[in-house]
Amino acid sequence: MKKFILKIFLLFAFILNLTVLAGFCEPLEINSITYDNTGAVLSINTFDSFEFQPDAKPIVRFIPQEQKLYFDIQPAVLKGGNKDYVINSDGIEEISIAQFSQNPLTVRIVIKYNNDFNPANICLKRINNTYFVRFKQTVISNYYFQEVYKESGTVDLWEKTTINQKIIGAKTTLNQINSAFNNASANDGDIILTPKNQILKTKYYIDNISFRGAMPVISGTGTYTLSKPMYLTSPSRVAYDIKNAVVNPIFRNKDIPFGTNDSIKIGQFNQNTARVVITTSNPENYIPVLYGDTQRLALYNPKTTSALNLYSTTTNMTAVNSEKTDDQTYSAKLVFDNPLIFGIDKSSAGKLEVNMYNINNYFSGAIKSELRGTPFETSEMTDIKGGGAKLTIPLSDIENTDIYLGGDGRTLRIRVHTTKPYIAKEEPIVEAPPVKINIPVIVKPRKDGKKYVMIDAGHGGSDCGAIRNNIYEKDIVIDIAKRVEKMLKKKGYVVGMTRESDKYVSLEDRVTMSEVFNPDIFVSVHVNSSNSDSPYGIETHYYKDNSLTLAKNMHAAMLNNINSKDRGLFKSKFYVINHTTAPAVLLEIGFISNQQERSQLITESRKNATAKAIVEGIDAYFK
Repeated sequence: MKKFILKIFLLFAFILNLTVLAGFCEPLEINSITYDNTGAVLSINTFDSFEFQPDAKPIVRFIPQEQKLYFDIQPAVLKGGNKDYVINSDGIEEISIAQFSQNPLTVRIVIKYNNDFNPANICLKRINNTYFVRFKQTVISNYYFQEVYKESGTVDLWEKTTINQKIIGAKTTLNQINSAFNNASANDGDIILTPKNQILKTKYYIDNISFRGAMPVISGTGTYTLSKPMYLTSPSRVAYDIKNAVVNPIFRNKDIPFGTNDSIKIGQFNQNTARVVITTSNPENYIPVLYGDTQRLALYNPKTTSALNLYSTTTNMTAVNSEKTDDQTYSAKLVFDNPLIFGIDKSSAGKLEVNMYNINNYFSGAIKSELRGTPFETSEMTDIKGGGAKLTIPLSDIENTDIYLGGDGRTLRIRVHTTKPYIAKEEPIVEAPPVKINIPVIVKPRKDGKKYVMIDAGHGGSDCGAIRNNIYEKDIVIDIAKRVEKMLKKKGYVVGMTRESDKYVSLEDRVTMSEVFNPDIFVSVHVNSSNSDSPYGIETHYYKDNSLTLAKNMHAAMLNNINSKDRGLFKSKFYVINHTTAPAVLLEIGFISNQQERSQLITESRKNATAKAIVEGIDAYFK
């Protein structure tokens, strides 16, 4: 009996020990710190741990009499021993990082500053499990972006040099006076040192002009920066300046006719400015179209040329965000999965239109939500007749606009400077509507009383979708689609599949299959992706008004079953949900580009949870 009691006691102690251990989260392993002298940013680098549960916001504590500040990270382990860094810039003298205690596991970061530093400027941020300390407000340089359109200031390229200049008879009174006016400093003999601002004449050499139908295409070597249009009369024409550009003398200042009655001339306006002039009866019709390589510039007239002549590949918007430099300077950054081909139209007073000719899909909801609180918050994204979309930016409070294009042509950054500090628009006060009974949407059943559902597994075959670490979007979504099919059939649904194996099915064929099947609803399953590895979470997209109720039910079910971020409900013009007759949604079930979510998406538990969520959303819609 004693042995039996002892065994029970030991078993209980073992279980208790496991429970206690499970209650402790894994400590953060800190391997190094890095100080960015240019940006005045300290990064505390770690081995990311999914189990790590840090303080939400470590408290920065100040010791003014010692001109020190410090903060603690818990639970954390410092690898490689304590570290001291001597810094000689921005008022920061020394940074120390040490294992302050073992119980609890605490790493302490101590920063010593001098009289030139204001400790109130300290800003501590945590992104995933890496900490960043910013010591001053910084303006991020545009080293990655090429400025392609500029309204403010000048874009002259200057280089300061000091040259030796030989002056004959430098000591004469006349030459002394001339030297003074040249800011020259006399030296021994007849040699003086003269500081000069040397202008660099070119970063873009215009060496060709061709025509695609009635559309001029300017091409060259280097990269261009375009000015805002100048509309002139007598004769009627539009002109664009390209700064720091040199024109090939072969066609310089030559009038070249094109189209019906129009002509183009490119001249060397001054030593470092090329001027492009189109003489036409309707100058406001011309829109400069910019390409990702920033070497080609088309002058497009939608009245005479089809937009299809502008591009051969299409793109989709993948992200939207905003940046604030100061109270009067803001940027909107739009990210795409392929190079963007866009035009800048400022022919109408009071607004700027950025026409994105080769875009397929965009997030009109994200434009509103992500740019709220900035001068872009009243901007609108709308379709262009015949294809593409345009972003319309009201200019009532905007003084000037500059546009940058990422080095790969996939990121568009629009920067505006306002006439005065920008004040965000207040949300309108909406009075509560009278209480009424919500009548649910009734889906008319077929004659056989069954409900028909079309499941669309995105991509397939040669179209792999998004790829990371040899993991393919097409494989994840077909797996989940089959699980959904099996679950729905058990519940009595009639299920159609746009694909049941790893084969390519075009978007048009998917729509045709759905229309023939004539389902009550259409559900497309996809995995999201981003150029950045930080975004994660779930999105639900719909386009037609008859799909909103389905979208709400599906999105709620996804959030109830999957532990991930709610990225929102979007009205998006994806092809399959735009062209199907039945209520249709497109589900983005997670980000393959996020390391943690990617590892979850391929697990049985996440796949089952996703399939269960889709089925629950469908059930909720039909109730």
